[in-house]
Amino acid sequence: MQTAPITSILDLIKARRSTRRFASTPVSDADLNAVLEAAQWAPSGDNYQPWKFLVIKNVATMEKIVDMIPYKQMQAFLKKAPVLIGILVNERKSSWAIIDGSLCAQNLALEAWARGLGTCFSAWYPTAPKTLVDQVKTLLNIPSHWTILTFTPLGYPDPDPKRAHILPPKRKSLEKLVMYEKFPDSTDDSENKDK
Repeated sequence: MQTAPITSILDLIKARRSTRRFASTPVSDADLNAVLEAAQWAPSGDNYQPWKFLVIKNVATMEKIVDMIPYKQMQAFLKKAPVLIGILVNERKSSWAIIDGSLCAQNLALEAWARGLGTCFSAWYPTAPKTLVDQVKTLLNIPSHWTILTFTPLGYPDPDPKRAHILPPKRKSLEKLVMYEKFPDSTDDSENKDK
């Protein structure tokens, strides 16, 4: 959980954590609508807004989704929050749909954190097996042309930050990431050394 007041967008970005353990407290309609509105206001190519948000509160449905996942032990946290939100994108509508949906997910995560809620981006596209995707689409009545980009849980994090999040966060230094004007002349593979 954030411990100091957020005074800038950068502070909010740096404070946010992926949450995998949640309190049982229900998410208020006001908070749920606010995170969905934040996602709605993401930028999109040509303003196509090629997305839909599927809100799931039924625990049995969440459990069915997780039970279908071959690597379910890694995704069990998806059924342990009060709400599960699917971000779906229509690649027929926009060539940038995957990027646009990812921007939605970031907006949603940041607004959630600002309200004391946790999320965790669970990448379905492009790694989820087609058989799994097809089964989940059938379960949730999702038309075939919609791509499941992610399912993210939404809820109040476990009060113990050590249980709720992976701490401390790690980031590569800017000196290793930023170049000016052009890539430097180099033959060594510094990408592998920085992991």
